Amino acid sequence: MVLRLLARHVRIPKGRPSGHRFLSNNGPTPARRRVGLVAAAIAVGSSPLFLMSTVQADSGDQALASGPSKASRLRDLLRTYIVYTMCQSETLVDNSPKLLSILTSIPGVKQVTEALVRITFFNQFVGGDTADETVPLLNDLRAMNIGTLFAYSVEVDENEATAEREQAAKRNGGLPTYKRSVEEMIRCIDVAADFEDGILGSTPVGRRTWVAIKMTALLPDAKALVHLSQAIIDSRKKSPIPFPGCPQRTDLDVLYGPTPTKIMAPEDVEALRDLHGDLVQICRRAKERGVRIIIDAEYSWYQPAVDAFQTSLMREFNKLDGKGSVQPLIYGTYQAYLRRTPLNLVQSFAEAEAGGYALGVKLVRGAYHPHEIAAHIGRPKSISISPDELPPVWLQKDDTDRCYNECAKVLVGKIKEDIRRAKAQRVGVLFGTHNWTSSKLILKELVATGLGKSVGGEPESDLVVQLGDEVTERLTFGQLYGMSDALTDYLVKHTRSNAPMIIKYVPYGALSDVMPYLGRRAIENKSVLGNGAAAEERRRAGYEIKKLLFG
Repeated sequence: MVLRLLARHVRIPKGRPSGHRFLSNNGPTPARRRVGLVAAAIAVGSSPLFLMSTVQADSGDQALASGPSKASRLRDLLRTYIVYTMCQSETLVDNSPKLLSILTSIPGVKQVTEALVRITFFNQFVGGDTADETVPLLNDLRAMNIGTLFAYSVEVDENEATAEREQAAKRNGGLPTYKRSVEEMIRCIDVAADFEDGILGSTPVGRRTWVAIKMTALLPDAKALVHLSQAIIDSRKKSPIPFPGCPQRTDLDVLYGPTPTKIMAPEDVEALRDLHGDLVQICRRAKERGVRIIIDAEYSWYQPAVDAFQTSLMREFNKLDGKGSVQPLIYGTYQAYLRRTPLNLVQSFAEAEAGGYALGVKLVRGAYHPHEIAAHIGRPKSISISPDELPPVWLQKDDTDRCYNECAKVLVGKIKEDIRRAKAQRVGVLFGTHNWTSSKLILKELVATGLGKSVGGEPESDLVVQLGDEVTERLTFGQLYGMSDALTDYLVKHTRSNAPMIIKYVPYGALSDVMPYLGRRAIENKSVLGNGAAAEERRRAGYEIKKLLFG
């Protein structure tokens, strides 16, 4: 199967073009070189070299100092080449969740499928089976001046029947999947804190191992969030701000009021109140251990409920009372492809100022654009709950890019303003982006506003920026683990700071549990891997393989 998929991307000409200035009559053609790389990938893919774990369990200080061996480097590059060749197949990507579900349901085939997934996609995009097993990777990344955003990526299947959930709960000692996720997130916070304590001691400055939370994974049925979102929208006054609107202080009244709305069934209310309690428990441990919490964004039909919970958590745990060692502790995710985002940012800063709490912002473009458009078109039969005529998202990618860049400028300005006030930190920003233009724009803005100092490179295209602690505590870049390593390397080389300025989003979880994440992530990341990005990742891996083997 791998051979067929890779071969699909190899073009062997019928005849050799004569006189081409880039081709030697005696040397290998580009097509033949690609065949050689594919053949090498297939051969190594079945060898002990490739079957070795991506992260060695005995990665100690000596290993970090010497760097990865040539064999392990070759293994990783070959895996990257194979994975991104597969990612160029839209048919494979679009059907990956269904394919994985079918193949892992067949005895015998299940084991083979899981073995292949482990040595390819799992090792490329997932840090390990457990938080502890991921620590060597955290060490490797920190040695390269890169931090980590930890994410336990076991997800609840919304289509799973209640009886199946109960059986699964019995198999797991009585705890359903979503409750195990709560316990694991608390465990993850402790691992992150222990890792940072080992590097920095008890100092709150420069801690770059954070933890991500996805609310839909913390409920028995994520539809409860849709019902709460609908109840919240119905309770608000009509607003010109596009759906899903902006969070209000009173949003959770529909959950805790004396007369709960009819939209939510009693089991919804019980599950959502339980979720709120679990979130508080997670954030309380994060505050005790000095670990920042990043709340992931969701589809727009979940977002009003997610906004309500995260605003409540910010008001409690980001309070500027002098008692918290790390601020802001809680970050919410703002998706630039939502038409509401510029106004939502403005209102969020105003609410934080009035409420006396720090605002944590993770700015991303957004991963669900095709699903948002399809759901909006399919109303009223679809899951969309938007009352607006237009979809919640911008129709053109150029509009999303423009929105992201304008929001980035606003956020850099807010950081400048916060530092000038010279009081308790009120702003924290994580720029989640795989976009070169946006990344370079942010570096230029840092210099233009005086937050950074140019210490090398070309001002228009290749700045090297020196940043002080007051900036690095307020601003970080982030990319997904296994993706956009060229951009990550560029940002590491073009920033100078005491603490890492770049973090990698590193998911972890047992292979069988992470399968749904890998399938969904493949589809969600089409926006990142599209427009030739997957081909570029493969091209870069191929170049590095050639360089490693032939110099």
